[in-house]
Amino acid sequence: MNNPLLSTEEKRRWLARVFRDEDGEYSQADKFKALVEDTKLAALQQEEEEFKRQREIGAAPQDPILALLQAIPPAELNLHQHPLSEK
Repeated sequence: MNNPLLSTEEKRRWLARVFRDEDGEYSQADKFKALVEDTKLAALQQEEEEFKRQREIGAAPQDPILALLQAIPPAELNLHQHPLSEK
């Protein structure tokens, strides 16, 4: 299941097979793990689709780390005058 060559959609189809299992091949714990994994993949798939949509409309793709750094007030970025380093 950790095959990086499978697309997100292929992984979600495989997980759907686990959900539908009625032969007892997968335990309830396996089904719960599959549900958690599917939820993560759904969020990833949504992010990928949003990125593609923004790129198609010409919006500049924003690096999430860069966006986080831009949200920090400038005084917080000055590491040389950090209150902990003054002691």
